[in-house]
Amino acid sequence: MMATAPKQLDPQIIISRLLAELGEPCLPVHRQALEAVKSGDAETLRLLSATNLDDSFCRACGYMASIPKLPPTVAILIAESARALAKPLR
Repeated sequence: MMATAPKQLDPQIIISRLLAELGEPCLPVHRQALEAVKSGDAETLRLLSATNLDDSFCRACGYMASIPKLPPTVAILIAESARALAKPLR
């Protein structure tokens, strides 16, 4: 029986899919967060997330800031970003 190699995560594909679910920004702070995700500006994303705690768009983008580093907690970051995206839909 052959062992199967674990799947490699591609941070850009993950972020692209999350952004597709996120949709178009409707507020200036959302546009700023989206630009920060696209440019990899983690510091801005953390600041926007921390100063807009009740904003699901900013929170989701804030979680995305660490995904490209593929830390051991990457699955948690992806899940939290997805939860933040789903919250307004409930």
